[in-house]
Amino acid sequence: MRAPHPTRAFWCERITCRTWDADDIVDVSRYATTAPAEAIRRIRADVRELTHTLSPIERHRALSWVDGGGCVGAMGALHRGEPCGFSLSHQGRWTEWSVRPYLEFLPDGRALIPVCGCPLDRGTGTAVLWAPERTVRSMREE
Repeated sequence: MRAPHPTRAFWCERITCRTWDADDIVDVSRYATTAPAEAIRRIRADVRELTHTLSPIERHRALSWVDGGGCVGAMGALHRGEPCGFSLSHQGRWTEWSVRPYLEFLPDGRALIPVCGCPLDRGTGTAVLWAPERTVRSMREE
């Protein structure tokens, strides 16, 4: 059996807090992508949606990041395997975007091993295992 090959992926988060204190989180969005350009594109789109709510200083800073060197530097960091991020103050709230590279392993069903407490399929007696983007049934030993 061949070992699964890792794929470089990017874990993206957007966290909005009611105030500058991170204790009062009002919104969290998380997703993964395999393309650094997609991660940066989504941050840029989010920031553009907020520009009408920003003070003039924050609007200038946001648009400078979106249309200027900020997003280019972030893209470069992701290609080098480094994390990147951006944050904004808007309407008394604080929003932070972060993107972190990681290695994603997508094994096929034969590579998965049942673990203690794993639910069994009553019809086949095989363990039902979770894998990203799908449910995989393990192979029964014969």
